[in-house]
Amino acid sequence: MSINPKILLTNASLIYAGGEYYVLELSKELSSRNIDVTVCCHTKNLLYEKCIKAGVKVFGLDFPEKGKLLKHIKILKNYTIENDIDIIHTNTNYDRTAGAFAARLAGKKHITNVHSFQSIDNNLTQKYRNKNATDLFITDGYCVKELLIKKDRIAAEKIKVLQLGIDPELNKRNGSLREYVRNEFRIKENEILIGNTGRLEEFKGQEYLIKAMELLKDQENVKVIIVGDGGLGVSLKKLATELGLDDKIIFAGFRDDLQAMYSTFDIYAHPSIEGGGETFPFSVLYSLATGIPAVVTRVGDVAEMILEGKTGFVTEEKDTVLFAERLQFLIDDKSERESFGKAALENLKEKFTLKKMTDKVIEFYEEVLK
Repeated sequence: MSINPKILLTNASLIYAGGEYYVLELSKELSSRNIDVTVCCHTKNLLYEKCIKAGVKVFGLDFPEKGKLLKHIKILKNYTIENDIDIIHTNTNYDRTAGAFAARLAGKKHITNVHSFQSIDNNLTQKYRNKNATDLFITDGYCVKELLIKKDRIAAEKIKVLQLGIDPELNKRNGSLREYVRNEFRIKENEILIGNTGRLEEFKGQEYLIKAMELLKDQENVKVIIVGDGGLGVSLKKLATELGLDDKIIFAGFRDDLQAMYSTFDIYAHPSIEGGGETFPFSVLYSLATGIPAVVTRVGDVAEMILEGKTGFVTEEKDTVLFAERLQFLIDDKSERESFGKAALENLKEKFTLKKMTDKVIEFYEEVLK
């Protein structure tokens, strides 16, 4: 890197999900390259603990869901000046605003990641922030870039697309972990396990995976495990019961051992629907890294991760019949599952690694500082 900036990488969320994982992994990789990076996040977020454990510098700031904006602009501005920060790199809506104005008041640069397929121009403050206090927008997918141009009227030259990546070595399939988790949930080794991970929210579409499984309920050796928690937990369990799938669907709750969980899966299912901002989920990248085939829906830029008929299948949202048919194809043919999984891992190594992602982020830093 021709320059060595000091980065303040912010995230105001209270939950730990894909955006927080991005901040953690990016900060670790930047630190490993001797780039001075500090993560600023809520002390009650799992991200805070993970940064400390990983040896990443962290600045705890208890962001509220709303309000107190002027207070947090001042805190971030003062921290930026006192620590000679060059770039405030924001990641969620609240810190996007606070960080943008703090950077401007400190005479520094502001870059923001837009992780959701949703407008970020919803009031006059955000409109001003986007036009006058942000040097570069980084979107997880092309769909988000198009949205920002057409709906939010952000200049195309201020938007860069960054396809996310993960470290394939840290997420590869592990036989011992597979055995451990299968024993925990009493899943036999000869049973084919379809996995899904994500918040239990409407846009993640677990409802449609359950409905697809109703069409496959006669498959004696097939089960589904849904990993995650959220507001729809009770209703999804009720739906499974109503469809007579209690013995077929396991609700595992929130898990922080995703390598173990994915090692347990034979097929990955990602049935997201439009409306919640799904763009380029890490959950699908995990499946590629584990070397398993995936059946996904054409939402956001999810289809960009799948080579149709080679690493998995893409269906339209809410089409439970076709979703079930694609799952059935992979259930029926072990050799195809293995072939698809091998190709999925190769696709990840070619396009979606943490190294490639971080290389692009560093390019963006250099661009704004020049």
